Amino acid sequence: MTDPQELLDIKRAAQLLQVSETSLRRWTNAGRLACLRVGRRRERRFRRADLLAFMEEQPAGITPGLEAGPAAAPGITIGAIPVPYGSHFVALYADDAARTNLAVAFLAGGLRPGSVCYLVTGPEAQRNVLRELERGGASVEREIHDGRLVVSEHASSVRGQCDYFATQFAAATRAGARSLRLVGDVSAFTAAVSRGELVELEVTFDRLIARRFPLVTLCQYDVRRHSSLDLFHALQGHQDSFRYPVARALA
Repeated sequence: MTDPQELLDIKRAAQLLQVSETSLRRWTNAGRLACLRVGRRRERRFRRADLLAFMEEQPAGITPGLEAGPAAAPGITIGAIPVPYGSHFVALYADDAARTNLAVAFLAGGLRPGSVCYLVTGPEAQRNVLRELERGGASVEREIHDGRLVVSEHASSVRGQCDYFATQFAAATRAGARSLRLVGDVSAFTAAVSRGELVELEVTFDRLIARRFPLVTLCQYDVRRHSSLDLFHALQGHQDSFRYPVARALA
């Protein structure tokens, strides 16, 4: 698991927060952000825990390097239901067709100018989702080329996955994206991490990423691969799911 006491140099700390090194120097000089000084050159070192705490202290919808902007927008509409940005849902599926249908229904409405959709899952699931999006009228090749649809597999660690999300979302909003949608097939991540790390991913994502961008997230769980305890933790980690019709989370 990620060590919260890990020390990062200023370059890695800036990458984690998605800000410039100049901003980090300014915040440490002003006493806003804690750092350690090491060696004769008194170089800055940052505890990962201090950086994460600093991110949490920022107002909702604002990353440390951004002023209030895209995330201040109210949200999106899915199936005639208003969904505010920052919402983090869980969806349970019992077969591959249901996984595909849930992802397609969620992503299709986001394939438009000013929006970026992310699909994070295994190769077979990717092919199925992209095929059904094409059948529904989307030009998948064009959407990918234009950057409105980003397709990837999971990283091999919690840290790597969270860093990927933070980097992608910050870059998209800086480029002018006003709305983001993410579908992550969490079950595909279990091949790389332990059950405990899976919970850590969900908690870290919910606390530090999901609510800091104009983003709505759908995490998919395969009930054939998870224990009842896994699904209990999944439901606990996606409180937003309980505000909407349960039929939309089960397939």
